[in-house]
Amino acid sequence: MIGTGIRKLLDALGRAERVDSPSLKAVGRTVGLALIGVGPFLLLGMTHTEPVARANGVSVIHPWSSGTALAGDDLRVFVTFDNAAPRLDRLIAVETNAASSFVFEKAAGRSPNRFMDELGEIDLAPTTKTSLKPDYQQIRLVGLTRKVEPGTTIPVDFIFARAGRLKAEIRIENPGEPQHFDHS
Repeated sequence: MIGTGIRKLLDALGRAERVDSPSLKAVGRTVGLALIGVGPFLLLGMTHTEPVARANGVSVIHPWSSGTALAGDDLRVFVTFDNAAPRLDRLIAVETNAASSFVFEKAAGRSPNRFMDELGEIDLAPTTKTSLKPDYQQIRLVGLTRKVEPGTTIPVDFIFARAGRLKAEIRIENPGEPQHFDHS
């Protein structure tokens, strides 16, 4: 039924320009090539939907990690938070059934072999984005309860002092993918 309607439209267009209408095979090929060319861009747009969670002025933007980790391992997590509120908020906890606990960490010093200092919480300045970046600041999930690998996700609850609980999923990316340093 739809094919007949398309065929009639193509025939009408062909008569209007005094050319034979293209075959359905040619139309199918053209549409297929267009989807092959545009498809990856559409998929890329769907994989980085931002923000993934928002409440009370705080947004969670693209939580991610990279590589493979086995049950019992630790996993470094990176994310950007956008605090649109006119007041300070704080990330005070992360809850997930995929790890036994979590630690907030920040790099100590500027040397390439720097250590990470533990933080009690992460401050989110008013009307500012705060990005947890590799080799600077991170959330470390301690004691994974299951294996994680690229293409999987980990459900988490980010708990803020003012904004409350925001549910999100950490996307596990391939080690070769470019790191996400900012989502401005």
